[in-house]
Amino acid sequence: MRKPYQRLLSRAVVPLGAGILVLALTASVWALTLRERANKRLYLEYEVHKSVTSLSDLARIETLSEDDFKNVLAFGLYALDGTAIYRYGNAPLSMDIPGPFAAPSRFVLGESSVTLMRALGGELPGRRMMMGTDRTGRMRNQAAPSLPPAAADPQARVPAFSFIEISTEGFRAEEMLSLASAVGTTLALVCLWIVIVAMNRRYAAAKSREARDRELVELGQAARTIAHEIKNPLGVIRIQCGILRKGANETTIAGLAVIDDEAQRLAELADRIRRFLKSGDEGSMPMPVRRYLSDFSARYAGVLEADIDVGDEAIVSIDEARMTEALDNIVNNAIEAGAEAVEKPRMEVRIKAHRLHVSILDRGPGVEAQDVGRIFEPFFTTKARGSGLGLALARKNVQASGGEVTYAARPDGGSIFTVTLPLEKPD
Repeated sequence: MRKPYQRLLSRAVVPLGAGILVLALTASVWALTLRERANKRLYLEYEVHKSVTSLSDLARIETLSEDDFKNVLAFGLYALDGTAIYRYGNAPLSMDIPGPFAAPSRFVLGESSVTLMRALGGELPGRRMMMGTDRTGRMRNQAAPSLPPAAADPQARVPAFSFIEISTEGFRAEEMLSLASAVGTTLALVCLWIVIVAMNRRYAAAKSREARDRELVELGQAARTIAHEIKNPLGVIRIQCGILRKGANETTIAGLAVIDDEAQRLAELADRIRRFLKSGDEGSMPMPVRRYLSDFSARYAGVLEADIDVGDEAIVSIDEARMTEALDNIVNNAIEAGAEAVEKPRMEVRIKAHRLHVSILDRGPGVEAQDVGRIFEPFFTTKARGSGLGLALARKNVQASGGEVTYAARPDGGSIFTVTLPLEKPD
């Protein structure tokens, strides 16, 4: 038999393994998503650099046209002192010159556009005047047609910096869609892990129920054999006690009475075991609720208060003997538990959600928290002389007709046992 920590470890293997797998898949999804995001931004920066280089070259050879500014919101070339040499769109009139230790380019990704300001390395001070290639392939000095007349200092009209702003409409949306997909995938993986854990728990519970049912079957077989084997000897013992009473003195008669009582108790226990092991709901018949419960409560007049709030039309389908046995067990427990209480046990009958609810309330000590989950188990009892079959037999009798027996702690002390049964649909 495995130890408790071994069972706990075996149950934790699947959730732990699934959790590790989900974490690994989640990490992979986010790594791929962030890598793809970084690659797209890098490619975007490359395209912007390529665009500003292309526009700068076209501006030098005076061949810029409107078609060259597709998706370009602004473009400008600036001299070494920051003054504009060439401007398109909403390019700034002048540019703040970066310091000697500043980065040669500045790339800024906005919400709907991207801007790039960079130094033109080929036209820095001390370098030659920019050269272009004419249509014949010969190199020549270039000057932008829209520029003012050349200044006294030739370097003052040589582009040293460029500025460009390009529309990135849809780029942010693609990024958000990619991140949303990663979030959705993560949530799906988490939900998958939750489903795996839930299924593992259900499987473990099913295994536990299967083991318990197997034990109950074995126990039932043993109990059936014992009940059958002791029934006849007990009858013989009681007969012999009756014979020995004849002509015996009072002391002997008192001893024989004890033997006879114990034999009768064992015989009743054997009968209970046989009834508990008997399966099926044979004999279920439509039973008028109000008439039956009125007759039942009359049997306990003076020790059980009854509040039957149902109409004459309420009918349940159950074997009357089984129902009586179930309620007898619960009511007798309530009377015994509340023997020292001032308030009598109470039976309340109601109809809720097309089901009959018969509740037995007492002011006894109630059920200990650690015992609540076991009170309906066969042979479980906290009584010194209890058989542990009363509540188990009551639940089985009711469940055979599609009902249930439940327990709840009563406010201010005591217990509430409720029998619920489905009502018959009217014709």
